[in-house]
Amino acid sequence: MVLQKEGLIEKLSRIVSLEQILLDPAGVEEVSWDALSERRVHPLKRPQVRRPLCVIFPASTAEVRAIVLLANSEKIPIVPYGGGSGLMGGALSVQPGIVLDLKRLNGILEIDVEARMARAQAGVVLESLEKKLNEKGLILGHDPWTLPVATVGGAISTNSLGYRGAQYGSMGDQVLGLEVVLPNGEILRTRPVSKSSTGINLKHLFVGGEGCFGIITEATLRVFPEPEKRSLHAFGFASFEEGFAAIQKIFSRGLRPALLDFGDDAAKAREGAILFLGLEGRKEIVEAEERLTVAICEEGGKRLPRHEAERFWRDRHVIAHHFMHNRRRRRERSGDPIIRDWIHVALAASQVLPFRKAAMEIIANRGVSLQESGLWTQPELFSMRLAIEGGDGDGAQLILEDTVDELLRLVQKFGGSMEYCHGVGVKLASLMAEEHGYGLEVMGQIKKILDPSNIMNPGKLGL
Repeated sequence: MVLQKEGLIEKLSRIVSLEQILLDPAGVEEVSWDALSERRVHPLKRPQVRRPLCVIFPASTAEVRAIVLLANSEKIPIVPYGGGSGLMGGALSVQPGIVLDLKRLNGILEIDVEARMARAQAGVVLESLEKKLNEKGLILGHDPWTLPVATVGGAISTNSLGYRGAQYGSMGDQVLGLEVVLPNGEILRTRPVSKSSTGINLKHLFVGGEGCFGIITEATLRVFPEPEKRSLHAFGFASFEEGFAAIQKIFSRGLRPALLDFGDDAAKAREGAILFLGLEGRKEIVEAEERLTVAICEEGGKRLPRHEAERFWRDRHVIAHHFMHNRRRRRERSGDPIIRDWIHVALAASQVLPFRKAAMEIIANRGVSLQESGLWTQPELFSMRLAIEGGDGDGAQLILEDTVDELLRLVQKFGGSMEYCHGVGVKLASLMAEEHGYGLEVMGQIKKILDPSNIMNPGKLGL
């Protein structure tokens, strides 16, 4: 392996400078893992993480293409790496290979104000793009908690969802066109238009594809006018059910708040649940929506001080800064005696309350604590945060992760999807067959055609 590795580095040095190749064991080890904590991995499904052979920092699409061609000819796995903030293990190195760190592909290539489009390379950090757009009176509709960390390519690859998702959609909804290096080194460019009826829209192979079908190097995104007005509100409800009814009424009347965050976290509300709402856009429209929305919420809820909503909005990215400061420790088990995990599932709105009731029975029977249940951006997107006393060994973690698996299988039986914002990675890979049925075989066939040597981020998405 040493001779093979030395030979690989020599070949790579013909493509990129030695400054673009990282071999330091500590640095290489750091990017072998992302933000998936070991405490959130099922003890019986732990992937064997392998130290990458090296990390490469390509500075152009041409360099990415040349590296992919070399990797394909040598049958060496490639793992694309963005901000490392993925929570499902989508960037784990499960085979010795090349980590392609795209942070040098950080150019904001074009902002077309009239067309409301921005073209950026895959390694651009979302916050950097947001700031550039703000200078021109525009915003990026995608606003995840990881805004200061996550990259354009990474957010597209997991089709992530942000705080403004109810109004602007997920990251994938904002993609107009992509440039992608395929496993055979061919460069695919899809047309950056909002609508086309000329066959299959190939960009959807890579939105949520977690780098398994190709490496995104550039994206053209829909961007939006900076809101003329933003109105933030907080409401307290006596129960989850009463808050859910108000949210259902808001959406049934065609109202779409930019921000909707609802939950019954006991640390925030001693009783009942809290709804944070934000409306933004043209002043006249926001004021009209505000009157209607507030009236609905006041029918069954209590208006809370506005500063609580303003604090929620102001602090929504704080956790990302903590993550950046503790990046090296994100994999390790902490000394916290409480083990936590969560689910983010998508259901028909009519199935949310029945699912919640059934899920709470499962959780109670297994001796797991429910710390919060809630909704994010719309009534169909339901979440639960679970916890259990850790103790020694894997016993408590096994109970917690078995509970998570049972809940995800339950949501599938309800006709829903087991994840709506973080992707699959390795954490949910074992449940992909139940999620997709024969659809997983279809994905596998596409993967085999595009990537017969299986070099592109192997072991992810259940492929």
